[in-house]
Amino acid sequence: MAATPYAAYQTRTHWAGANADLDIHIEAYEGEIDGSFRVGSLFRSAGLTTFRSVQNQSNAYRIDRVGGASVSGRRNGETLDPQRIPNDKLVITVDTTSYIRTPFDYQDDWTSPDFTAEYAAEHGTAHAKAFDQAHIIQLIKAGDWVAPAALKNSGAFFDGYKDTMTGYTAETDAEAKADYIVAAHKEALATFINRDLGGSLGELVTLMKPEIFNVLLDHKKLMNVEFQGGNGFNDFSQRRIAVLNGIRVIETPRFPSAAITNHILGPAFNVSSTEAKAAFILFHPRKTLVTVEAHGMTVRQWDDPKDFQSVLDSYHMYTVGIRRGDATAVVYTD
Repeated sequence: MAATPYAAYQTRTHWAGANADLDIHIEAYEGEIDGSFRVGSLFRSAGLTTFRSVQNQSNAYRIDRVGGASVSGRRNGETLDPQRIPNDKLVITVDTTSYIRTPFDYQDDWTSPDFTAEYAAEHGTAHAKAFDQAHIIQLIKAGDWVAPAALKNSGAFFDGYKDTMTGYTAETDAEAKADYIVAAHKEALATFINRDLGGSLGELVTLMKPEIFNVLLDHKKLMNVEFQGGNGFNDFSQRRIAVLNGIRVIETPRFPSAAITNHILGPAFNVSSTEAKAAFILFHPRKTLVTVEAHGMTVRQWDDPKDFQSVLDSYHMYTVGIRRGDATAVVYTD
């Protein structure tokens, strides 16, 4: 389209430069700030771990283990056979502090709005995500947990449980894929019942990756009201699956999606590419994890006047231990 005869001579407000082509408009600003989506800790809010403090006491927490008494029979006149009940212990050592340090120059503070509250919220969100993922990583590790030999031989403790949904990845039918999930979950639950966890079924929880949760929505019986006994726990239109095989289901994005080789809490929390394929975890919160804290979550702002700096610190000294892995089932995709 042809230009007007004034095009080369126009005076354009908030356009600078010899050719009036440099945009210097003033932004309309009303103090709106976007940041990370705010999240809290699932494991803390939902009580999915047992908290223990060693602050001002030690760098380690101890749990004793006993088990394996067996019943004998005696007839009139027979001697009684003694038996030993095996003992063992679990020691969880805290040696790492997770932290975030954000420095600010005085001159930047003097010439800009105060975003302290927003920056502190960013710290909190990052810590909550890291805290939850550390717990899920330990749940995944619980699938490979080996029970102490003496306690295992006594029949009181068992090895961790893990299973792979072989054929799941190649399957293209959504309903068939959902059947894989339900079947694997049912098998894990049966294993728990055989381990005498049947009396604790109401305490069990299933954590599930969002993509696995999505597939589960296509299961015919699970989403059909005729198979829910009028309870209405699951609802396709509301994208809700509250119960699977009688166990509470929680969808969470905190599963590791790739290998982790340098975890902030140390090598015990590194994740292999195989472990990153964990799809869902069925576990007993009270029996599986122990979160040992040497110092609770703290946020502190302080000044370094020598260098004209202010610093926002947040820190939390803790670790996550596996109390007993035989109360956890980890199911993988192939």
